[in-house]
Amino acid sequence: MPTGKTYSKQMGRWIDKDTQQAFDYESINQESSALLISFFRWYPDYFLDIIESDNSDYSLELPQRLILRAFARNQKTMITGPRGITKTYCIMLSDMIDGVLSPGEVIRYYAPSLKQGAELAATAFHQIEKNYPALASCWIIKSETKDLFKIITIYGSELAIGAIQGGNCSQLNAEEIGQETDPKFDFNDFESKVLPTNRLTRSVNKMPDPVHINNKIKIITNASSRLNAAYYKYHNNFLQQMISGEMGLALVIDMSWEISVITNIRSISYVEDLRRTMTIDDFLRQMSGTYTGSSDNPIVTDETLSKSRKLLAMEDSHCGDPEVIYIVAHDVSYEDGAKNAKCADTVIKLTKYTQVHKRDKYRKQVVYVDSYAPPATDYHQAMKLKALWRKYCCNSAGTTYLVIDAQAYGKSVIEELMKPTNDGSLPLCCYEHMRYRELEQPHALPVIYPLKAGTRGSHDEDAEMIRYAQIEFEQGNVELLTVNIYDGIEQYKLKHNIKDNFADSRIVIPYKKTDELCQQIQNLRASTAGTTVKEERKSKAVQRDDWSALKYGLRMAQILEGKLKSANYKRKSSWEDEIAKVRGGGSIGVGGAPTTIASERNRLLGLRTGGRK
Repeated sequence: MPTGKTYSKQMGRWIDKDTQQAFDYESINQESSALLISFFRWYPDYFLDIIESDNSDYSLELPQRLILRAFARNQKTMITGPRGITKTYCIMLSDMIDGVLSPGEVIRYYAPSLKQGAELAATAFHQIEKNYPALASCWIIKSETKDLFKIITIYGSELAIGAIQGGNCSQLNAEEIGQETDPKFDFNDFESKVLPTNRLTRSVNKMPDPVHINNKIKIITNASSRLNAAYYKYHNNFLQQMISGEMGLALVIDMSWEISVITNIRSISYVEDLRRTMTIDDFLRQMSGTYTGSSDNPIVTDETLSKSRKLLAMEDSHCGDPEVIYIVAHDVSYEDGAKNAKCADTVIKLTKYTQVHKRDKYRKQVVYVDSYAPPATDYHQAMKLKALWRKYCCNSAGTTYLVIDAQAYGKSVIEELMKPTNDGSLPLCCYEHMRYRELEQPHALPVIYPLKAGTRGSHDEDAEMIRYAQIEFEQGNVELLTVNIYDGIEQYKLKHNIKDNFADSRIVIPYKKTDELCQQIQNLRASTAGTTVKEERKSKAVQRDDWSALKYGLRMAQILEGKLKSANYKRKSSWEDEIAKVRGGGSIGVGGAPTTIASERNRLLGLRTGGRK
């Protein structure tokens, strides 16, 4: 112990004996204030509970608290919710709290139109003024017009509608990103001009703030009626990051109208009034938690199509597993500039399921998609197709099938494929020798399936192919390449140990073509024709070459699944040998040796039938 000193527990240090010293309340207050601020940053709803006015119109409910905490704790957040869940109110509350608790925060607010954004933000701000006047008093209105709403604080925080190209901001709001009615949300403007401005990082004493989440993106929207960029780009991208935990914190929340009713934000009568006045499609779009899909009999719904896009790495050759089956499907076309038709190739990888309830099914992964202008002759088209087929052959075995539309020009392409080869490879012939047997060459591989689509009664009925494709998509058996092209390229390069970027332009093609395939599927609707079903194009400007190739490939998969099912039914049971022994006078035992004599067997059979009478 120092001489003439005594330890003060209150002050936390040694002091002189018989000396009066004032307690340093100011330093303690700074520490507690920092702790309190950090607590309120993490629990913004508790902060609002403390400062809520006695004249508030309403208090926070569970969904609103969830939204506020999601915005506070994540770098990327997308909330899809029904009308009346107070999404705009919550995002404005979150912005104003961030601007007060993190001085110098610059926030930009983007909506389908400046007028719509300014009106929504101003309305929410004035509601906050009444419910939380202490929070609103920290903000000063600099502009409130029909096209601009801007508020600031004396500590340098700023919240404004719109974003200037070349400007800077700390975080970004996107309002009604799924809006389809005029004015539509302008993704080109948002991605080219607005997103690049979100680049400021918070600093304290010229050093990066380690506890601050920089460059937040907050998205709120109603659902849309089709698979647009709001969902296949932002919703799915954020969802993937949320699951993997990569590239910062991300969170996706989808709420339906039931949430607002059971938490007392809205009454059931409000929902029923909307249901009576809106069309079914409008009601689903405004009150559903996810996009609703087309309502006019789509071939494959947008939601199902979106869920199928989960395959990361494309394949441009055989994977090496001899148990895997590949189907190369080709939609034939010929040179005719007037029709603007293209040749299309789709490669489907079939893998047996391990689940018992899917033992008769294959997982169908569309690992490669391509379309191109038709070659000059049927010979060139056949050679290009055969070169693609060879890439997916394993050790020259004939387990990779080739499906071609054998109608009209397709027959000439098949005939070219069946001709003798000059490169030493085995010629090809039709699957199970079903057609063109007179053209077969010795030792030809029976891998070509000459598909002939037609109406009811034909071998490959078009309605049956459509029905099968719909079922397989709905059951999740068809997987398409991901919408996250950069992730797909990265996965392919990791898989093949590619270090440079020289091949990126080639790798990206199947992913881009898969986007075109999905657009073609979205352009199709099913219509009834008598007792059958056929597909119609909504817009004649959108072709369906890629879809046709996929449909043909799935037809071959259906045939192979039929054989797989038949093989599973005919598989010899492990009990058959033992049953045969019993029938011959023996009994079930190890190694087939009888364990009972005939009299014992007869006595046992008698007991089973009720014993002696």
